[in-house]
Amino acid sequence: MTARLDTAKAEALTLRHFGVDGRATELGGERTQNFRIRTAEGVTFTLKVSDPAESADGTMLESAALLHIARTAPDIAAPRIVPALTGEEAILLGAADGRYLRLLTYLEGTPFSLIEAPTLALRHAIGDAVARLDMALASFDHPFSRERDLIWDVKPIASLRPSLTLIDEARRPLAEAMLDRFEQVAGPHMVALPAQAVHSDMNGQNILVDSDATDRLAGFLDFGDLVHAPRLVDLAGAALLQVRGGENDLRDAADVISAYHRASPLDALEIELLPEFMIARCVINVVVTEILADRDPVNRTYIMKNNPASWMRLERLSSFPQNPFRTAL
Repeated sequence: MTARLDTAKAEALTLRHFGVDGRATELGGERTQNFRIRTAEGVTFTLKVSDPAESADGTMLESAALLHIARTAPDIAAPRIVPALTGEEAILLGAADGRYLRLLTYLEGTPFSLIEAPTLALRHAIGDAVARLDMALASFDHPFSRERDLIWDVKPIASLRPSLTLIDEARRPLAEAMLDRFEQVAGPHMVALPAQAVHSDMNGQNILVDSDATDRLAGFLDFGDLVHAPRLVDLAGAALLQVRGGENDLRDAADVISAYHRASPLDALEIELLPEFMIARCVINVVVTEILADRDPVNRTYIMKNNPASWMRLERLSSFPQNPFRTAL
């Protein structure tokens, strides 16, 4: 098993390969090991160390997507690739090691998950920004985005059914019923939905809010799960974050959706199936976290950090009326 890097090694490798002399602080990560690198001048970067079990194609796909965004939509706030001293986008630590080093610019901001009372202006900003991101990614086509086997991908959601047994028996019927619903309602229409490269991980840690003005977005993080899928995936993820267990959940989600719709109009089928994709995201969250925690029990606390919120949202979505956003847009 390849040993994880410590902060001293991360600092040495950043200096050697990228010419950046800074102090390292380790950040969280499901598969990738991440470090914040801060120089004496206060400039901050993110050093990403790929999982040796991860396909190199996935690492290169993320870098290609970030380069595409920087080139075609520079107004979208996303990390930028910092080339190595050799000019390469990634450095292989060694054939036997299998890990790649990449250095990205660091986005400052507050994770949306820490915003206690999101404003209408912030919800509109999120919807508009997700639409602009999707429009930028619509022109990005990479062979691996269509070929990759990603556990978080909505397309093969049926393959998660055997893993429902990992869920507590008291909760399992809800996950089963919601998976059934998605397959019955959305499944027959999947091929008819507009599809493209999508971020596919719009969770509350990957959407950053401006720390000085909490009605503005600071940007998007972590493009490591990018995949070719229905474009509804990212909007469903962003709208789902507005479901917080309150009486205005439906209205708040509609605020994000309406802003997206103004920037990039949804067709009638997308509007109808949007709540089903929100449900699918919840089902994937509750099942996949159980799978990953079962594989890596030592890291269970980190893996399961969003699990309670996903269950709350799944329960709330099960009570939403049919096609709830039809009259909201």
